[in-house]
Amino acid sequence: MEYNPELEGYPIPQQRKEPDDIMAAQMQDERVRNFVAQISPEHQLMDLQWRIKGYIRDPMSGEWKKVTEGAAEPSPVLVSRYISYLSSLLNQNTTFSNLSSTEINGIMRLIIEWIVDDLEANAEEYGLEKEYQERTRIGHIMLNNTFMVMKRSQNGMESKRIFGTMNMNENMGQQPNQKGGFLETLKFWK
Repeated sequence: MEYNPELEGYPIPQQRKEPDDIMAAQMQDERVRNFVAQISPEHQLMDLQWRIKGYIRDPMSGEWKKVTEGAAEPSPVLVSRYISYLSSLLNQNTTFSNLSSTEINGIMRLIIEWIVDDLEANAEEYGLEKEYQERTRIGHIMLNNTFMVMKRSQNGMESKRIFGTMNMNENMGQQPNQKGGFLETLKFWK
C-alpha cells in the first residue's frame, strides 16, 4: 500500500477477522493455557503430594486412587515438610531460570543430603523406623520429580519454549505477506 498524503489523519482500515480465524486463535490459546497449567510447578507439587501419600492418578477418570488399599499413608508432617521444602525450589523462578548442568547437580546434591538427613533423623516421628523401602520410595519420588523440573530449566529451555509459543501465538494472527508470516512462526525452536 502506497503512502497517500490526501489520506493523512484518516484511520487505516483494519482487515476484518473471520469467525473461523477468531475461533482458531481461541482454541490455540486454550491449548497453550492447558499445556502451561499441566507443567506448572504448582501442578507438579500437587501431583507430588498425592504420590508421596501412595496414590496414583487413574488415566481414564483422572481421579487419584490408593496404590495399595488399606496401606497406611506417610505422616502428614512428612508430607507437609517435603512439599514446603520443595515449593521453595519447584516454582517458576526455577523453571524459567537459565541453570547450567553444574548448577543443577549442585542443587540436587543439596536436596539429596536434606532428604537423607531428614528421613534418618525423623524416621520415628514419621513412623518409618524400620520402613527402609518406604523411605526409598519417598526419596525416589521426590528426587525424580525435582530433577525433571530442574532439567527443564537447563540452559533456559523452559523459558525459551514458553516465550517461543507465546510469540508463535502472536504471530499466527499476522497476514502471510507481513514480516514473519506463518512459516516463520513455526521456527520457534531455532
